[in-house]
Amino acid sequence: MNKRAYVELPDGSQTHYRHCGSGAPLILLHASPLSSAWMEPTMAALPEGVYAVAPDTPGYGASDPLATPGEDLSGYAAWLKQFIAALGFERVGVYGSSTGAQIAIEFARAWPAAAQFLVLDNAAHFTDAEREYILARYFPDLSPREDGAHLQKAWEMVNATWQWFPWFEQDEEHRIAPAGAAPLEMRQAMLVDQLRAGPDYAHAYRRAFLNEDANRLLGVSTPTHIIRWQASMLRQYANRLDHMDLPPNITMAHCGPSMDERLAAISAAVADLAKLQRPPAE
Repeated sequence: MNKRAYVELPDGSQTHYRHCGSGAPLILLHASPLSSAWMEPTMAALPEGVYAVAPDTPGYGASDPLATPGEDLSGYAAWLKQFIAALGFERVGVYGSSTGAQIAIEFARAWPAAAQFLVLDNAAHFTDAEREYILARYFPDLSPREDGAHLQKAWEMVNATWQWFPWFEQDEEHRIAPAGAAPLEMRQAMLVDQLRAGPDYAHAYRRAFLNEDANRLLGVSTPTHIIRWQASMLRQYANRLDHMDLPPNITMAHCGPSMDERLAAISAAVADLAKLQRPPAE
């Protein structure tokens, strides 16, 4: 059973997190606009000897938002540095999915000594033109309306996210899964997280899209495995990483389309990279 707690940061804001296990610290960063609840299956699949800590990133779940988000992910990377310091850690492994992966990249770029290793999931590469096209329509205004239209739009977005990418292009060319592939309970949970984030649900989400550029990986010196899950909604854009001239510390971890295969790949990557970082026997 995962435990839950809050930690107060130097600016007085509070970060909510889930944690379990014991051993080497591993931070797990969720996708947007979700919460750390989505990290529970991953936490359960991790190898022994890992202390797993899954925070709600600022503005999501039960965590306070950043006072000044800024124009990129640097504020979220700085939050992560403060969060691990507040927990008493100097150096951690980091697993991140989607937005979480992009925050992990920027954390490792800014504080390489604090990043023991990275496991990146649902990471991809977009061209500038693709980002501009997607961002123009990806984040509708979900401010509350008297007629409740924002609730219908949020539900449309949630349902479509599991079927098409980008979600607003609802045709066969952009289909990633058949209707109903995601259980209703899962879609409901996503809707609740999205609504809980409020009208600012796109803060980290948008900045993560802007960061989905393989060139950001060139500044990462930390040992890194990129999970290449065949069922990822970003699979077509992640495949481009195979043709990028990435540094030798970054390797691909391919796995099949099932969730069990994905979780096994994440667990294996963590075990591999944590072992690489163990001090030599005396």
